Amino acid sequence: MMPLYEYRCGECNFQVELLQSMGARAPKCCNCDSPEPMKKLISATSFALKGSGWAKDNYGLKNA
Repeated sequence: MMPLYEYRCGECNFQVELLQSMGARAPKCCNCDSPEPMKKLISATSFALKGSGWAKDNYGLKNA
């Protein structure tokens, strides 16, 4: 499964989401044809641990 990355152009602020392998290079802007690669953005994730047995329940601290 490939991760979803967000990129923004430093010249025109065009933003795009791409499915890419982890080692893939940053793309060039298709909106303004800037010679510089787009900048990778840091995004919030929707990942959450739910249910019992996780750190919020002190699972690792319970005696067996």
